[in-house]
Amino acid sequence: MKHTKLKNTSALVLATAMTVTGLAQPATAQSASEIMAVSGKNDDTSFCGDAPIRLGIHDAFGINGWSRTSMAIVRSEAAKCPNVEQIVRIGQGDLQKANTDVNGMVAQGIDALVIVPSLGQAQLPSLRNATRAGVSVVPWAAFPGGEAGRDFVDFVDYDPVGAGRSYAEWAIKAIGGTGNVVFLGGPAGNPVTASVLQGVQEVMDQNPDVTLLTGNAADNSWPVTNWDTAKTQQTMVSLLSQHDNIDAIINDADGFSGVGVIRAFESAGRQMVPYAVFENNQLACDFDTIKAAHPDFELGTLSGRNWVGRIAVRKAIAAAQGLTNEEPSIYDLDMFEDTTIGQGPFCDETMPPDASISANLTAEELETFGKVE
Repeated sequence: MKHTKLKNTSALVLATAMTVTGLAQPATAQSASEIMAVSGKNDDTSFCGDAPIRLGIHDAFGINGWSRTSMAIVRSEAAKCPNVEQIVRIGQGDLQKANTDVNGMVAQGIDALVIVPSLGQAQLPSLRNATRAGVSVVPWAAFPGGEAGRDFVDFVDYDPVGAGRSYAEWAIKAIGGTGNVVFLGGPAGNPVTASVLQGVQEVMDQNPDVTLLTGNAADNSWPVTNWDTAKTQQTMVSLLSQHDNIDAIINDADGFSGVGVIRAFESAGRQMVPYAVFENNQLACDFDTIKAAHPDFELGTLSGRNWVGRIAVRKAIAAAQGLTNEEPSIYDLDMFEDTTIGQGPFCDETMPPDASISANLTAEELETFGKVE
C-alpha cells in the first residue's frame, strides 16, 4: 500500500474529514465539527482584547515530539495577539518542578495560564492557587481533577475514554475479532492513560474472544512507557519475552515515541502486528517500508489532538480580558488513519519526523514556536 504524501496541511484537511468553505469564522460562530475540520486554526483575534497581559505557558512533561508540536500550537496562537507577553516553562516530568514553575509564573504576574498538567491531580493545588491569585487558568490535554468554573476557567481536550473505545474497536477489527492485545501507557498514574485504558477495557469486556494481556482499569495499572522511545522499546521487549502470542498493540503515546514498539519487534525477530497509536509523521512516512517487512502490520491512529491547544489559548486569554469564549471544550475524535481501509497513512515530507500532521502547522511555525524555554 502506498502512503499518501501530503505536501501541505491544507491537503490533509481535504483528505481526512469535514470540509469547511473558506476561512474559519470567529470562535462563537463555529461548531465542533467546523473547529475540528481546520484543527482549530482560524484568523480570529477577537479573543485577544486590548489590555496588555502576560500569558504563562506550561507543559508538565514537555520533552517529546508531541510536546514540541503542542508548544508550537499554543505559542503560535498566542502570537496572534500583539498585546500578550508569553512566559514559557516545562516541568520535564518532575512534579516538584512543575508546581514550582506555576507558582513562579504567578509570582511574575501572569494574567492567564495555559497548561498541560500531565502529572494529574497532584498539580491541582498549584492550579487552584493560581486561580485564587486571579489568574485565568485553562488546563488542556490532561485532566487535573477539580471543577471547571471553580478551580480553573475550563478544561479543553478530546474524550480520552472515547479514544480508548476507538482504539480497542479498531484493534479487534484488525485481528478479526479474536486474539491477544497488549496495552501500553505513559507515566504511572497519569490521568490520560487511565482514561484511555477505561475505554479500552469497556470494549474488551464486550469481546470475550479477545484477551487484554496488559492493562488493568480497576487499579489504573499498565506497562509504563513514559511516552519515550527508548523506554517504550525496553518495555515492549520485556512483554515479548513474556508472551509468545501478541496479535495487536494499543499504545496511548504519540507515534514518534511509539516507534519503540516496532524496534522491539524487529530486535526480537518477531513479525509486527496491527498497531493503534497516536499519529506521527515518521510512522506514516515509514509505513510502506515496515509493511514490506511485516505483512500483517496495519496502522490505526487518532489525531494527536495538539490542535486543541489553540482553543485553550483562546479561552484563557479571553477570560483574562473579561471576554466570553463559547467554543466547545471536549471533542470526539474519529480514527485519523486506518490502513485496513486505505485511509492514509498521511506523510508530509516537508515536516520533521516528530510532527503531528493533523496539527495543521507549517514547518516554519513548528521551528519558530516549538521551542520550550
